[in-house]
Amino acid sequence: MALTAGCVSDDEPRVEIREIDVVNLREESVEVTVVAERVDETVYEDTFEFSPKQGGSTDGVHLEEDWMSGEGDLEVTIAADSIDEASLSTESLAQDREDDECVSVFSTVDENGVGVYYAEIEC
Repeated sequence: MALTAGCVSDDEPRVEIREIDVVNLREESVEVTVVAERVDETVYEDTFEFSPKQGGSTDGVHLEEDWMSGEGDLEVTIAADSIDEASLSTESLAQDREDDECVSVFSTVDENGVGVYYAEIEC
């Protein structure tokens, strides 16, 4: 809750994930699992098998799903085989914001593990 001019307000900024792209930059096949949880409930879970990077061509997946919008914090975890995993939470993103925002998430799987990046997009 935020305090506003002597009043109590729960109008905290919200961040909504609009899309997720995951790409394999490794020179070998990799299995990637994407899990999304909202208020201790799994709202999405799927596993993808990505082909190795060949030349300038990469394999990946683009997700733009209904489960991305809704009430409550959304935490997305992207795990690659037993290599690495990374998570992103809309609650943690909202802590540094003054206004509601939407983001596009981009995740790479490479020799260093799983990287998760985001960019603000129009809501």
